[in-house]
Amino acid sequence: MKRWGRSGRDSVKKSKTRPAPPVAALPDHLLEEIPRRLPDMASLLSAALACKTWGRVASDPDVFRRYLCLRSPPLVGFILTDRGDKPTPFYAPDVCFVTASSRHPKLAAAASDGDFHFVRGPAIDDGNPRYRNEWRLRGCDGGLLLLARGRYSEELAVYDPLTRNITYFTKPDLPHRWYNARYAIIADEADASFRVVAIQHGEDVTADVFSSQTKEWATITWGTVWYIFACPCKDGIAGGQFVYWRPNAKHENKEEILVLDMRTMAWSVITAPFPPGDSYCIADMAEHGGLCIVSSEDQWVKLWVRDHNNGGWVVKKEVSLLNQFGYLKKLRRDQWMKRVRILAMKAGYVYMEFWSIRKTNSYLLVLNMNSTKLQIICNNADKPYRGAAFPFFMRLAPEDDLKLQDA
Repeated sequence: MKRWGRSGRDSVKKSKTRPAPPVAALPDHLLEEIPRRLPDMASLLSAALACKTWGRVASDPDVFRRYLCLRSPPLVGFILTDRGDKPTPFYAPDVCFVTASSRHPKLAAAASDGDFHFVRGPAIDDGNPRYRNEWRLRGCDGGLLLLARGRYSEELAVYDPLTRNITYFTKPDLPHRWYNARYAIIADEADASFRVVAIQHGEDVTADVFSSQTKEWATITWGTVWYIFACPCKDGIAGGQFVYWRPNAKHENKEEILVLDMRTMAWSVITAPFPPGDSYCIADMAEHGGLCIVSSEDQWVKLWVRDHNNGGWVVKKEVSLLNQFGYLKKLRRDQWMKRVRILAMKAGYVYMEFWSIRKTNSYLLVLNMNSTKLQIICNNADKPYRGAAFPFFMRLAPEDDLKLQDA
Protein backbone atom coordinates (compact mmCIF):
# COMPACT_ATOMS: atom_id res chain seq x y z
CA MET A 1 0.00 0.00 0.00
CA LYS A 2 1.33 3.35 -1.00
CA ARG A 3 2.06 5.55 1.98
CA TRP A 4 0.38 8.85 2.02
CA GLY A 5 2.54 11.96 1.82
CA ARG A 6 2.51 15.55 0.68
CA SER A 7 4.28 16.27 -2.52
CA GLY A 8 6.40 19.31 -3.02
CA ARG A 9 3.79 20.79 -5.31
CA ASP A 10 1.13 20.42 -2.60
CA SER A 11 3.17 22.12 0.14
CA VAL A 12 1.51 25.06 1.81
CA LYS A 13 3.53 28.18 2.08
CA LYS A 14 3.40 29.59 5.58
CA SER A 15 2.70 33.28 5.85
CA LYS A 16 5.27 35.24 7.76
CA THR A 17 3.97 36.90 10.94
CA ARG A 18 5.06 40.47 11.35
CA PRO A 19 7.28 40.75 14.41
CA ALA A 20 5.98 42.79 17.29
CA PRO A 21 7.44 46.27 17.42
CA PRO A 22 10.12 46.81 20.06
CA VAL A 23 9.09 48.49 23.30
CA ALA A 24 11.02 51.62 22.39
CA ALA A 25 8.87 52.01 19.27
CA LEU A 26 5.59 52.23 21.22
CA PRO A 27 4.26 55.72 21.88
CA ASP A 28 4.22 56.93 25.49
CA HIS A 29 0.44 56.87 25.86
CA LEU A 30 0.43 53.13 25.06
CA LEU A 31 3.40 52.37 27.29
CA GLU A 32 1.70 54.06 30.25
CA GLU A 33 -1.42 51.95 29.83
CA ILE A 34 0.46 48.67 30.30
CA PRO A 35 1.71 49.17 33.91
CA ARG A 36 -1.69 50.59 34.87
CA ARG A 37 -3.05 47.07 34.47
CA LEU A 38 -0.51 45.38 36.74
CA PRO A 39 -2.07 43.98 39.92
CA ASP A 40 0.32 45.17 42.64
CA MET A 41 3.49 47.05 43.56
CA ALA A 42 5.65 43.92 43.21
CA SER A 43 4.61 43.60 39.56
CA LEU A 44 5.37 47.26 38.96
CA LEU A 45 8.79 46.78 40.55
CA SER A 46 9.54 43.81 38.27
CA ALA A 47 8.56 45.88 35.24
CA ALA A 48 10.71 48.81 36.40
CA LEU A 49 13.78 46.55 36.64
CA ALA A 50 13.30 45.01 33.18
CA CYS A 51 14.94 47.84 31.25
CA LYS A 52 15.44 51.60 31.26
CA THR A 53 12.29 52.20 29.24
CA TRP A 54 10.07 50.35 31.69
CA GLY A 55 11.89 51.97 34.59
CA ARG A 56 11.06 55.40 33.17
CA VAL A 57 7.41 54.47 32.61
CA ALA A 58 6.98 52.92 36.07
CA SER A 59 8.45 56.05 37.67
CA ASP A 60 6.00 58.38 35.94
CA PRO A 61 3.96 60.20 38.65
CA ASP A 62 0.63 59.46 36.94
CA VAL A 63 1.42 55.73 36.82
CA PHE A 64 3.03 55.62 40.26
CA ARG A 65 0.10 57.42 41.91
CA ARG A 66 -2.14 54.44 41.21
CA TYR A 67 0.05 52.14 43.32
CA LEU A 68 0.49 54.35 46.38
CA CYS A 69 -2.39 52.59 48.13
CA LEU A 70 -0.84 49.17 47.39
CA ARG A 71 2.62 49.67 48.85
CA SER A 72 3.91 49.40 52.40
CA PRO A 73 4.00 53.01 53.65
CA PRO A 74 7.56 54.21 54.43
CA LEU A 75 6.93 55.12 58.09
CA VAL A 76 9.65 57.25 59.71
CA GLY A 77 7.98 57.90 63.06
CA PHE A 78 5.21 59.74 64.88
CA ILE A 79 4.88 63.43 65.75
CA LEU A 80 2.94 64.08 68.97
CA THR A 81 1.87 67.57 70.06
CA ASP A 82 1.20 69.09 73.45
CA ARG A 83 -2.01 71.08 73.60
CA GLY A 84 -0.86 72.74 76.85
CA ASP A 85 -3.51 74.50 78.86
CA LYS A 86 -5.69 75.06 75.82
CA PRO A 87 -8.05 72.58 74.14
CA THR A 88 -6.57 73.21 70.71
CA PRO A 89 -3.12 71.98 69.64
CA PHE A 90 -1.99 75.13 67.86
CA TYR A 91 -1.64 77.04 71.12
CA ALA A 92 1.33 74.90 72.23
CA PRO A 93 4.51 74.72 70.12
CA ASP A 94 6.01 71.75 71.97
CA VAL A 95 6.20 68.52 69.95
CA CYS A 96 7.62 65.04 70.52
CA PHE A 97 9.00 62.80 67.79
CA VAL A 98 8.95 59.03 68.30
CA THR A 99 11.13 57.02 65.91
CA ALA A 100 9.65 53.97 64.24
CA SER A 101 12.14 51.11 64.31
CA SER A 102 13.19 50.40 60.74
CA ARG A 103 15.84 48.14 59.28
CA HIS A 104 15.92 50.12 56.06
CA PRO A 105 18.88 52.55 56.11
CA LYS A 106 17.01 55.37 54.35
CA LEU A 107 14.17 55.38 56.87
CA ALA A 108 16.57 55.08 59.80
CA ALA A 109 18.64 57.99 58.47
CA ALA A 110 15.51 60.10 57.97
CA ALA A 111 14.43 59.50 61.56
CA SER A 112 17.89 60.43 62.83
CA ASP A 113 18.51 63.51 60.68
CA GLY A 114 14.99 64.94 60.33
CA ASP A 115 14.29 68.36 61.83
CA PHE A 116 10.99 67.42 63.46
CA HIS A 117 11.26 70.15 66.11
CA PHE A 118 11.76 72.94 63.51
CA VAL A 119 15.16 73.83 65.03
CA ARG A 120 16.94 74.28 61.70
CA GLY A 121 13.79 75.07 59.79
CA PRO A 122 11.77 78.25 59.33
CA ALA A 123 13.46 81.24 60.95
CA ILE A 124 11.32 83.60 63.02
CA ASP A 125 11.83 87.08 64.43
CA ASP A 126 11.85 87.67 68.14
CA GLY A 127 8.72 89.36 69.35
CA ASN A 128 6.23 89.65 72.13
CA PRO A 129 5.38 86.08 73.25
CA ARG A 130 1.88 87.31 73.87
CA TYR A 131 1.32 87.18 70.12
CA ARG A 132 2.57 83.59 69.83
CA ASN A 133 5.48 84.04 67.45
CA GLU A 134 6.58 80.41 67.66
CA TRP A 135 5.74 78.11 64.81
CA ARG A 136 2.99 75.66 65.68
CA LEU A 137 2.18 72.42 63.95
CA ARG A 138 -1.24 72.52 62.29
CA GLY A 139 -1.13 69.47 60.04
CA CYS A 140 0.99 66.76 58.45
CA ASP A 141 0.64 64.78 55.24
CA GLY A 142 2.92 63.17 52.65
CA GLY A 143 6.15 64.07 54.47
CA LEU A 144 5.21 67.76 54.77
CA LEU A 145 4.37 69.79 57.89
CA LEU A 146 1.91 72.68 57.95
CA LEU A 147 3.06 75.37 60.39
CA ALA A 148 1.44 78.61 61.53
CA ARG A 149 2.50 81.54 63.69
CA GLY A 150 0.98 84.76 64.93
CA ARG A 151 -1.97 85.41 67.20
CA TYR A 152 -4.44 84.65 64.42
CA SER A 153 -2.12 82.41 62.38
CA GLU A 154 -1.43 85.17 59.88
CA GLU A 155 1.76 83.50 58.62
CA LEU A 156 1.83 79.97 57.26
CA ALA A 157 4.58 77.66 56.07
CA VAL A 158 4.82 74.16 54.62
CA TYR A 159 8.05 72.55 55.73
CA ASP A 160 9.87 69.38 54.68
CA PRO A 161 11.87 68.37 57.79
CA LEU A 162 14.08 66.02 55.78
CA THR A 163 15.19 68.32 52.95
CA ARG A 164 14.65 71.59 54.92
CA ASN A 165 12.71 73.00 51.96
CA ILE A 166 10.05 75.47 52.98
CA THR A 167 7.24 77.42 51.31
CA TYR A 168 6.02 80.60 53.01
CA PHE A 169 2.62 82.17 52.43
CA THR A 170 0.04 84.17 54.35
CA LYS A 171 -3.50 83.29 55.37
CA PRO A 172 -6.24 84.01 52.82
CA ASP A 173 -8.14 87.27 52.82
CA LEU A 174 -10.97 86.04 55.02
CA PRO A 175 -13.91 88.27 55.94
CA HIS A 176 -13.37 87.90 59.69
CA ARG A 177 -9.82 88.95 60.37
CA TRP A 178 -9.96 88.26 64.11
CA TYR A 179 -11.18 84.68 63.77
CA ASN A 180 -8.80 81.74 63.66
CA ALA A 181 -9.19 79.54 60.62
CA ARG A 182 -9.22 75.77 60.60
CA TYR A 183 -6.54 74.42 58.28
CA ALA A 184 -5.75 71.12 56.59
CA ILE A 185 -2.91 70.05 54.31
CA ILE A 186 -3.06 67.37 51.64
CA ALA A 187 0.07 66.37 49.71
CA ASP A 188 0.52 64.58 46.40
CA GLU A 189 3.31 62.08 47.08
CA ALA A 190 3.82 61.41 43.38
CA ASP A 191 5.01 64.93 42.48
CA ALA A 192 5.57 66.55 45.94
CA SER A 193 2.91 69.23 45.37
CA PHE A 194 0.48 70.19 48.13
CA ARG A 195 -2.72 72.07 48.85
CA VAL A 196 -3.85 73.79 52.04
CA VAL A 197 -7.53 74.27 52.87
CA ALA A 198 -8.65 77.06 55.21
CA ILE A 199 -12.14 77.28 56.73
CA GLN A 200 -13.40 80.21 58.77
CA HIS A 201 -16.67 80.33 60.62
CA GLY A 202 -18.12 83.69 61.56
CA GLU A 203 -21.36 85.22 60.39
CA ASP A 204 -20.79 83.22 57.20
CA VAL A 205 -18.75 80.10 56.54
CA THR A 206 -15.96 80.63 54.02
CA ALA A 207 -13.38 78.26 52.58
CA ASP A 208 -10.29 78.74 50.44
CA VAL A 209 -7.58 76.46 49.05
CA PHE A 210 -3.91 77.30 48.48
CA SER A 211 -1.99 75.41 45.77
CA SER A 212 1.78 75.03 45.72
CA GLN A 213 1.61 74.98 41.93
CA THR A 214 -0.19 78.31 41.50
CA LYS A 215 1.05 79.93 44.77
CA GLU A 216 -2.41 81.47 45.16
CA TRP A 217 -5.57 81.06 47.22
CA ALA A 218 -8.86 80.22 45.50
CA THR A 219 -12.36 80.21 46.93
CA ILE A 220 -14.19 76.92 47.40
CA THR A 221 -17.95 77.04 46.98
CA TRP A 222 -20.04 75.35 49.64
CA GLY A 223 -23.00 74.38 47.48
CA THR A 224 -25.97 73.22 49.53
CA VAL A 225 -23.93 71.81 52.43
CA TRP A 226 -24.53 73.40 55.81
CA TYR A 227 -22.33 72.57 58.78
CA ILE A 228 -22.37 74.00 62.29
CA PHE A 229 -18.91 74.47 63.75
CA ALA A 230 -18.49 74.27 67.51
CA CYS A 231 -15.69 75.87 69.49
CA PRO A 232 -12.88 75.25 70.12
CA CYS A 233 -11.43 75.10 66.65
CA LYS A 234 -10.13 71.80 65.32
CA ASP A 235 -7.96 71.49 62.25
CA GLY A 236 -8.74 69.16 59.38
CA ILE A 237 -6.99 65.88 58.63
CA ALA A 238 -6.14 64.32 55.28
CA GLY A 239 -7.33 60.80 54.51
CA GLY A 240 -6.17 59.90 51.02
CA GLN A 241 -7.96 62.28 48.64
CA PHE A 242 -10.37 63.36 51.35
CA VAL A 243 -10.00 66.06 53.98
CA TYR A 244 -12.26 65.92 57.03
CA TRP A 245 -13.04 67.92 60.14
CA ARG A 246 -14.24 66.30 63.35
CA PRO A 247 -16.97 68.05 65.32
CA ASN A 248 -16.38 69.17 68.88
CA ALA A 249 -19.86 68.67 70.23
CA LYS A 250 -19.71 65.62 72.48
CA HIS A 251 -23.04 66.50 74.00
CA GLU A 252 -24.75 65.75 70.72
CA ASN A 253 -26.25 62.31 70.16
CA LYS A 254 -24.57 61.85 66.79
CA GLU A 255 -21.17 62.42 65.22
CA GLU A 256 -21.34 64.50 62.06
CA ILE A 257 -18.17 64.75 59.99
CA LEU A 258 -17.46 67.45 57.42
CA VAL A 259 -15.71 65.97 54.37
CA LEU A 260 -14.16 67.65 51.33
CA ASP A 261 -13.37 65.48 48.30
CA MET A 262 -10.22 67.06 46.87
CA ARG A 263 -10.75 65.41 43.49
CA THR A 264 -14.13 67.00 42.89
CA MET A 265 -13.92 69.83 45.49
CA ALA A 266 -17.38 68.75 46.68
CA TRP A 267 -18.46 69.04 50.32
CA SER A 268 -20.50 66.51 52.23
CA VAL A 269 -21.55 65.80 55.80
CA ILE A 270 -21.63 62.19 56.90
CA THR A 271 -23.06 60.78 60.12
CA ALA A 272 -20.75 58.31 61.81
CA PRO A 273 -22.20 54.83 62.44
CA PHE A 274 -21.14 54.96 66.10
CA PRO A 275 -21.88 57.28 69.02
CA PRO A 276 -19.85 60.43 69.75
CA GLY A 277 -16.73 59.80 71.77
CA ASP A 278 -15.31 56.89 69.77
CA SER A 279 -11.92 57.52 68.20
CA TYR A 280 -11.85 57.28 64.41
CA CYS A 281 -10.32 58.43 61.15
CA ILE A 282 -11.41 58.70 57.52
CA ALA A 283 -9.66 56.46 55.00
CA ASP A 284 -9.59 56.38 51.20
CA MET A 285 -9.81 52.76 50.04
CA ALA A 286 -10.50 52.19 46.35
CA GLU A 287 -11.10 48.48 46.92
CA HIS A 288 -14.05 49.36 49.17
CA GLY A 289 -15.55 52.12 47.05
CA GLY A 290 -13.55 55.10 48.30
CA LEU A 291 -14.43 56.75 51.60
CA CYS A 292 -14.31 54.42 54.62
CA ILE A 293 -14.12 54.90 58.39
CA VAL A 294 -11.84 53.18 60.91
CA SER A 295 -13.01 53.39 64.52
CA SER A 296 -12.06 52.06 67.93
CA GLU A 297 -14.37 51.08 70.77
CA ASP A 298 -13.26 49.12 73.84
CA GLN A 299 -10.01 48.17 72.10
CA TRP A 300 -11.88 46.81 69.05
CA VAL A 301 -10.70 48.24 65.71
CA LYS A 302 -13.47 48.31 63.11
CA LEU A 303 -13.40 49.06 59.39
CA TRP A 304 -16.69 50.57 58.18
CA VAL A 305 -17.63 50.60 54.50
CA ARG A 306 -20.68 51.77 52.60
CA ASP A 307 -23.58 49.40 52.11
CA HIS A 308 -24.47 49.81 48.43
CA ASN A 309 -27.98 48.49 49.03
CA ASN A 310 -29.19 51.13 51.49
CA GLY A 311 -26.35 53.67 51.62
CA GLY A 312 -25.65 52.97 55.30
CA TRP A 313 -22.53 51.65 56.97
CA VAL A 314 -21.51 48.04 57.66
CA VAL A 315 -18.50 46.58 59.46
CA LYS A 316 -16.22 45.02 56.85
CA LYS A 317 -13.61 43.80 59.32
CA GLU A 318 -12.96 44.06 63.04
CA VAL A 319 -9.99 43.14 65.20
CA SER A 320 -9.95 42.79 68.99
CA LEU A 321 -6.57 44.15 70.04
CA LEU A 322 -6.66 42.51 73.46
CA ASN A 323 -7.82 39.10 72.25
CA GLN A 324 -5.54 39.05 69.22
CA PHE A 325 -2.40 40.36 70.93
CA GLY A 326 -1.77 39.09 74.44
CA TYR A 327 1.01 41.61 75.12
CA LEU A 328 -1.48 44.49 74.88
CA LYS A 329 -3.68 42.78 77.46
CA LYS A 330 -0.65 42.66 79.75
CA LEU A 331 0.04 46.35 79.17
CA ARG A 332 -3.56 47.15 79.94
CA ARG A 333 -3.37 45.28 83.23
CA ASP A 334 0.11 46.36 84.36
CA GLN A 335 0.27 49.95 83.07
CA TRP A 336 -3.40 50.95 82.91
CA MET A 337 -3.24 51.37 79.17
CA LYS A 338 -6.94 51.47 78.35
CA ARG A 339 -7.46 54.03 75.60
CA VAL A 340 -6.88 53.54 71.90
CA ARG A 341 -6.63 56.64 69.72
CA ILE A 342 -6.95 56.13 65.96
CA LEU A 343 -4.51 58.42 64.16
CA ALA A 344 -4.68 57.43 60.50
CA MET A 345 -5.11 54.60 58.02
CA LYS A 346 -2.92 54.23 54.95
CA ALA A 347 -2.64 51.38 52.45
CA GLY A 348 -4.29 48.88 54.79
CA TYR A 349 -2.27 49.89 57.87
CA VAL A 350 -3.97 51.46 60.90
CA TYR A 351 -1.85 53.81 63.03
CA MET A 352 -2.91 54.18 66.67
CA GLU A 353 -1.80 55.28 70.12
CA PHE A 354 -2.40 53.07 73.19
CA TRP A 355 -2.35 55.31 76.26
CA SER A 356 -3.52 55.92 79.80
CA ILE A 357 -4.65 59.03 81.64
CA ARG A 358 -2.42 57.96 84.55
CA LYS A 359 0.82 57.66 82.56
CA THR A 360 2.97 60.02 80.54
CA ASN A 361 4.28 57.29 78.28
CA SER A 362 2.28 55.49 75.61
CA TYR A 363 2.61 52.92 72.84
CA LEU A 364 2.27 53.61 69.13
CA LEU A 365 0.65 50.74 67.25
CA VAL A 366 0.79 49.85 63.55
CA LEU A 367 -1.81 47.25 62.62
CA ASN A 368 -1.87 45.57 59.22
CA MET A 369 -5.58 44.95 58.70
CA ASN A 370 -4.93 42.42 55.92
CA SER A 371 -2.45 40.15 57.71
CA THR A 372 -3.49 41.10 61.29
CA LYS A 373 0.13 41.72 62.24
CA LEU A 374 0.99 44.36 64.83
CA GLN A 375 4.05 46.54 65.36
CA ILE A 376 4.46 48.13 68.80
CA ILE A 377 6.62 51.24 69.27
CA CYS A 378 7.30 52.51 72.78
CA ASN A 379 6.96 56.23 73.54
CA ASN A 380 8.91 56.99 76.72
CA ALA A 381 7.97 60.67 76.93
CA ASP A 382 8.39 62.32 80.33
CA LYS A 383 5.22 64.38 79.85
CA PRO A 384 1.87 63.60 78.27
CA TYR A 385 1.37 64.70 74.68
CA ARG A 386 -2.39 64.69 74.23
CA GLY A 387 -2.74 67.10 71.32
CA ALA A 388 -2.94 66.14 67.67
CA ALA A 389 -0.68 63.25 66.62
CA PHE A 390 0.50 62.31 63.14
CA PRO A 391 2.36 59.37 61.62
CA PHE A 392 5.16 60.79 59.46
CA PHE A 393 5.94 59.09 56.16
CA MET A 394 9.00 59.66 54.03
CA ARG A 395 8.22 61.13 50.65
CA LEU A 396 10.28 59.31 48.04
CA ALA A 397 10.66 59.81 44.32
CA PRO A 398 8.92 56.97 42.47
CA GLU A 399 12.18 55.28 41.47
CA ASP A 400 13.45 55.40 45.09
CA ASP A 401 10.15 54.15 46.44
CA LEU A 402 10.27 51.16 44.10
CA LYS A 403 13.75 50.31 45.41
CA LEU A 404 12.49 50.64 48.99
CA GLN A 405 9.68 48.16 48.35
CA ASP A 406 12.25 45.68 47.03
CA ALA A 407 14.43 45.96 50.13
